[in-house]
Amino acid sequence: MRSLRWLWLWASASWLAITILRRMLRGEVVVLSAHAAPVVRLVAIVLVFLASCAEKLKPQAPDPHDSPDMSQGPDAVEPVVAPVVAPEPPAVAHEFPAGLDDAALARAYRWSGKRNLWAFFAGEALPEASTPQVREADPEIAVAVDDFVVRAAQHVSRQRAHEPETAVTLVALLDAVEAFHLYDVWLAGHLWRHAQQLGPASPVLLSRIDRHLRVCNALALAEASTGPVEFSAWRSKAGPPRGWSGLRVPPGLTDAARAAFPGADAGTWDTQGIVDLTVARGEPALLRRGAEQRLAAGGSLRLRRLDLVRAPAGAALQHPKLGELTLPAGAELSAWKLGEFLTAPVRDELRATLRRAQAGDAAALAEVEALVPALHMDIRRVLTEKPDAPGAPGLRLVLANFDE
Repeated sequence: MRSLRWLWLWASASWLAITILRRMLRGEVVVLSAHAAPVVRLVAIVLVFLASCAEKLKPQAPDPHDSPDMSQGPDAVEPVVAPVVAPEPPAVAHEFPAGLDDAALARAYRWSGKRNLWAFFAGEALPEASTPQVREADPEIAVAVDDFVVRAAQHVSRQRAHEPETAVTLVALLDAVEAFHLYDVWLAGHLWRHAQQLGPASPVLLSRIDRHLRVCNALALAEASTGPVEFSAWRSKAGPPRGWSGLRVPPGLTDAARAAFPGADAGTWDTQGIVDLTVARGEPALLRRGAEQRLAAGGSLRLRRLDLVRAPAGAALQHPKLGELTLPAGAELSAWKLGEFLTAPVRDELRATLRRAQAGDAAALAEVEALVPALHMDIRRVLTEKPDAPGAPGLRLVLANFDE
């Protein structure tokens, strides 16, 4: 009698489980009553059993770590998977931003200050979203600020997880900052350091950073004629009025910056950390500010930190101190990777100069500063190995000027 009861329970549970599965596949709502507790328990067991069977019957993808299938013989050809190439962001013309005026600049500075954007990334601290006061006082930039906060948080999260950036994500972060018309020299240096980790390098990203720096320099040149942007504290015992920030943007600042932009360069990025080279062989291409210039043998070029040199068919460049830099076909030369093309004797000689600078030799430090694109990786190494060396403070300053 007991066996018949169990048989009835299992039959009921199976029928109920099949009914539930049919209704679930049809998208219908399934409600189980709590009165038939034994049947419900058996239904759960049957469902788990059926799910495990379905999982085992599902075709599994081959494990890439398993040994290759040799059933077709040792000469079987495996399919070739094309490498994934990161997309290149769209280029932007080197023009002064159309929407940047005095009011837009004041709104941006009221939110972040003039030189405080670095604080959002310092110590991997996630930035805070725009406060209700910002949304109420500056509703025009609230959406743009929130978009920047999201992208900055994603950027910091990727750094914590040691995930690589792409040209698209870095340009998107720059776009988010420029959307509310904030231009900051520190951000340009921060993005430039991340841009050096890309392979191949992105000329569009370097061009965008160059344009950002030119706008910063144009604003600085404009302040020399209109007066500086001022921040003053509230000087009354009573509380400041609603929306008061102590910020004053001199009238006509952005108009003066727009007039100065065509002749503005990228500031110290055009004068420091540069290397003058001569083309010895081949026809390399210089990529600068979104334009490409072909160079013939005997021509000269000035390699800035924001420039790229590509040699589709190979080339050789000459420098009085660095000797001959041989670029194989398809090679890419930048100020960040200059040291990779040095010959062994030149590299040993430069490292000897760096050791003298590390010991406190002022003349050697000046020589290191003049050739910092070829030595910056060695500078980072010696500062890590001996952070308290006599010449370490000077080397840190040289490296900071190169990075920022």
